Amino acid sequence: MAHIWIVNPFDPLPGDPEQPGRYLSLARMLRTAGHRVTWWTSDFSHRFKQPVDRAAIEAAAARDAITVRFIETPPYHRNVGFRRLASHRALARKFASAAARAAEADRPDLILASNPPPELAKEAGRLAVRNQRPLIVDVQDLWVNTFRGLLPGAFRWMSPLLLRPWTAATRSAYQPADVVVGVAQRYADDALEYGQVSAPRVCIPLGIDLAEFDRAAAAGRNLLGEKPPGEVWSIYSGSYSGAYDVLTVAQAAVQLVGRHPHCRFLLSGRGELEPQIRAIVKDHPRITFLGFAPFEDWAATIRQCDIGWNAVKPDRWVLFPNKIFYYWAAGLAVMNSIAGECAEAVERGGSGVTYRCGDVGEAVVRFESLMSDPQRLNERRRASRKSAETTWDRAILYRPYVAMIEKRVSSRGG
Repeated sequence: MAHIWIVNPFDPLPGDPEQPGRYLSLARMLRTAGHRVTWWTSDFSHRFKQPVDRAAIEAAAARDAITVRFIETPPYHRNVGFRRLASHRALARKFASAAARAAEADRPDLILASNPPPELAKEAGRLAVRNQRPLIVDVQDLWVNTFRGLLPGAFRWMSPLLLRPWTAATRSAYQPADVVVGVAQRYADDALEYGQVSAPRVCIPLGIDLAEFDRAAAAGRNLLGEKPPGEVWSIYSGSYSGAYDVLTVAQAAVQLVGRHPHCRFLLSGRGELEPQIRAIVKDHPRITFLGFAPFEDWAATIRQCDIGWNAVKPDRWVLFPNKIFYYWAAGLAVMNSIAGECAEAVERGGSGVTYRCGDVGEAVVRFESLMSDPQRLNERRRASRKSAETTWDRAILYRPYVAMIEKRVSSRGG
């Protein structure tokens, strides 16, 4: 039995009001395989911008036999800003101190650290080296690339200077890695840009806990009531932030419900673009805002939909997001805007179509091509669900992850 440390401050924890994410699914699979799991995380919720409910999380974690170690973290209120940067630095500094003390009493056999945040991954790497333990860096996002793209054009030339702390931290995080895992292959290959050429690079997408999704959908309440025969329901679910092509979705929705009275659009999420979205749709009766719904009700509602929008801007480096796996699990045909690996998966599985991000006209045409033939739409939906069952279920997808962890522990002597 090995003792595995997971170092990640962002993913939903046991007892959180969200669906299980990557690390909870992996932690549960490791426990089932007989290993101990300690999850180092923040006591501040990045998603909800408030302190986490520690009592509820600790009680739920105990039921899963997972140990959760909280680090006190300063709050922040915006995803982009100096307060967030300062918060992540404080988190990394406090983790380094607390984890060093914990390792003296009970050393881990392997450390798995998410990147981002790079400062925290860097400190996890230092701890792994100090204790001569294997390190896996699990790449969720490419922060340096993302924030370089956010800089105004006149300031891009300053990006090496402005982003130097993150660049240095990312290089330090990759350097001691025994394996670099990415939720997309391009993420795993990021290590090459920072000089890490010896560690194996493995792609293991986010996937979905299919059994948990099906349980939630069966237990939940469809928030829109019974679906009238012949209607086509479409949903965008996720953040209303500048990283996502949600304004294109809103503009296309207005055109589509105007042309097709049997269409209904759902918008589920929250974010700073919500006032702009509401201004575009102008309280149209066939465009509904769900807000942030409880997971069970959200799952029951999305399963009644026909088409899901996987709408992301290419300059934000979101290459294979959570939402598409939930669309596949719910059996939705997919409107996808992400080129590369994600578009290839949509095409290979026959689950949908890809449109150019920001092109409202093309999005409308592609959507109409999906809905124009009900038989073909149902074929897309069946293909979508089949891909979730055979390819994207974490029970299948993460088996090699668990095996890789066990192999690394064994090769370093535990």
